[in-house]
Amino acid sequence: MIFQVEQLDSVTCIKLIPRRATAEIAREFKDFLFDLIENREIPEIVIDVEKVEFMDSFFLGALVSGLKKSRLTNGDIRLAEIQNSLMPIFKLMHLDEVFQIFPSKNDAINSFTKTDNPKGE
Repeated sequence: MIFQVEQLDSVTCIKLIPRRATAEIAREFKDFLFDLIENREIPEIVIDVEKVEFMDSFFLGALVSGLKKSRLTNGDIRLAEIQNSLMPIFKLMHLDEVFQIFPSKNDAINSFTKTDNPKGE
């Protein structure tokens, strides 16, 4: 299993299990995200990456594709619990400006109900 899914009210939480998020799982993950967004019409998604120590460009591309698809349906994907080892990659690629990143899953979930602070700052 590469991820666990939990539904909390209107927010779907996806917890990534592998320590390495690579091309091997990127396609399956992207297909799953697209299915959530298109077929199940779930616009609010939190991806918990607490266990992930490495992401390659294929997996980052899957995340960005999912975010674009989600925003086309007036939804959003927010990331939670990114390890310090991943932040340089997110900053280098300016993904920290594209994704809303939260220190905890609960903070990310709660951010969907806060309209006064859409960036989680």
